[in-house]
Amino acid sequence: MKLGRLEVTITGSRVTFQGRIDDGSPLGELAGKIPAGPVTLDTGAVTFVNSIGMREWIRMLRVLRERGIVTLENVADVLMTQMNLVPELAENPTMRIASFHAQYACPKCGNEVAPVVDAIANAEILRQMRAPTLPCPECGSDMELGDFAERYLTVFKP
Repeated sequence: MKLGRLEVTITGSRVTFQGRIDDGSPLGELAGKIPAGPVTLDTGAVTFVNSIGMREWIRMLRVLRERGIVTLENVADVLMTQMNLVPELAENPTMRIASFHAQYACPKCGNEVAPVVDAIANAEILRQMRAPTLPCPECGSDMELGDFAERYLTVFKP
């Protein structure tokens, strides 16, 4: 289904988002079309989020969290940085982040990428506000988070 410039696909309890989450995306209304119970949201293909889009995202999450556990997979980096500004999304027992994209940089070759970080496997280090090192796809050296940890990791802080 199309919500402005956002394409939403609902397959059972899995919802995939692609495009822009903005003032043309009434996500609060979308919650009623998603089955009750545990749900998985995949935002890996989200390319833009503005303040009105973030408001709609939070409204949708509130409704979904009342009906079951919400698992976020492949959280787009543009959404991850916005979510870290909202205290209600930090360490919430009705929502978990399974994986997310973050900007990484290789100090050896200068390569920059936004790989998927497995938040479940790296849970302990993320709670310490440290990003895991990941191998550079170009040279194999250890890459580091390419931004301040607070922009990506505050939601994991206990």
